[in-house]
Amino acid sequence: CIILQDIKKPDRDMWGNGLIAMQCALQLEKNVNQALLDLHKVASEKGDPHLCDFLETHYLNEQVEAIKKLGDHITNLSKMDAGNNRMAEYLFDKHTLDEDSS
Repeated sequence: CIILQDIKKPDRDMWGNGLIAMQCALQLEKNVNQALLDLHKVASEKGDPHLCDFLETHYLNEQVEAIKKLGDHITNLSKMDAGNNRMAEYLFDKHTLDEDSS
């Protein structure tokens, strides 16, 4: 039997600008990272080396890299005053995010 639950509407619909969106994404990544660290701690306390290794190999390193990358993007956007300057946000999107996707 499959039970489908209602999906709640996100707390936020309007993001304002790219800087705010990146800051929210960074906080989300930090929350996920903390949950993974908590799970790793429980696995370690319960003596489950396989789960510890799995989390370290497949998730924890990727989370750290994602947090670093978002932090770097936020630093660059802040230095460019992208929160108040749409041209700076456009240039960041064009030169930074286009490079990341290629």
